[in-house]
Order: sequence, then structure tokens, then C-alpha cells
Amino acid sequence: MEKTNDRELVTRLGRGDQDAFSALMQRHGAAVYRYAWALADSPNHVDDLLQDTFLVMWKSRRKITLVGESMLPWLLTTCRYAAYNSNRRERTRRTLPLEVALDSSSADNQLSWLHEEIDALGDVDRRLVQLCLIEGRSYTEAAAQLGLSVVAARKRIQRTRSRLAAARAAGD
Repeated sequence: MEKTNDRELVTRLGRGDQDAFSALMQRHGAAVYRYAWALADSPNHVDDLLQDTFLVMWKSRRKITLVGESMLPWLLTTCRYAAYNSNRRERTRRTLPLEVALDSSSADNQLSWLHEEIDALGDVDRRLVQLCLIEGRSYTEAAAQLGLSVVAARKRIQRTRSRLAAARAAGD
């Protein structure tokens, strides 16, 4: 039995052929999975990246143009972008408890200093720090709660971080 090449499968996929989709997934699924494993910040996201990659392939089926003879480069590029987006979303939600972030020998002094600096912030900035940096809420959630745009919330947090870093550097 002659093996159908990727170019023919992509043509059939473009017409909505689910068998072509299955064939491409069987042919390249393992390679995409290994690639996703290398890119994911968390092993829990590998299956999601695999699924997202093939979902994008299905949704884009009418627009896919192969450069060479294999669908694999297109799939790996799609997986890479899905991983970047997933990792970026996950990193914005990730927080490190203050107790872990601070050196235990000077934790009390650093924690006092940090509380003083946060208390010196304006009401909106102090609330943003509470929501985003302490409670781990997203910028979108905090902005909605405080009546700000997401861009404004992100910029205010960025300025607060810079101010805290500068104050810390001046105190060292």
C-alpha cells in the first residue's frame, strides 16, 4: 500500500477530510508531543499544547500552504507559538510567597521594609500590589475591579516594581 504524502493530505484536509486530519495527527503527533514537552513550562500543559496545535491545524485547514513536502515544520511552529502564549499566560499568574523569596536570616527586616514601601504607595497602586503581586490575580481581573484599563494596570505595576527596586538598591 502506497503511503500518501503530506502535500496530498493537506489538500484533502483543506476540503474538510477528517481521515486526512487523522493521518497527519498519527504521522506527526509523537514529534509534536516531544517538542511540546521541551517547550512547556509545566508537564501538565504538554497535552494541551498538542491539542491546541492540531486544533489550529484543523481551524486553519483552508489556509495552510506547505513550503516543503512535510507538514511537520508548520506543526512545530504552531506548537511553539502555542507554548509561548501558554507559558506567558501561566507566568503572569505565578507568584512566589514572600517567605520563600526572602532570605530567612534577614526576612523580618526585609519584610518590614517591603510593608513600609507598599504602605507608602497611593491607594490605587497599593490595591494593585495587593491584587496582582500578593493575591496573584491577573491584570485583567485587577483592572476590572479598580476601574482601570489593563494597559494602565500593567504600567502601574511596572512603575511600582521599578520604584521598589530603586528603593531597595538605595537601601543596600
